[in-house]
Amino acid sequence: MQQVVNETAFINHERALTLTQNKQKDVFSLTKQVGNWLMLVPVSLFMSCLLISYPFAEYFSIGQQIAAHIGTMVFPALFKIGYVIRCIGQHGLGLRV
Repeated sequence: MQQVVNETAFINHERALTLTQNKQKDVFSLTKQVGNWLMLVPVSLFMSCLLISYPFAEYFSIGQQIAAHIGTMVFPALFKIGYVIRCIGQHGLGLRV
């Protein structure tokens, strides 16, 4: 009887570990997706800010140009944060970073 209880406990423990590993895989997969988006969106916004700041500056007000100049400093920082988050996700999934 004790042997059956021990085997049942072991099987339940194995299932719990498997669920935990699957949840970790889901979390790291989501982390990688968030990192990808945090790299894609700031790059497009950075390019827009560059276009507003320099070649098309005459079409925008001074306030919009100031905001665009500030954006040229902020959006690359968000890109770098996205890259780090993506690397964390890849490392957690066991992929090459």
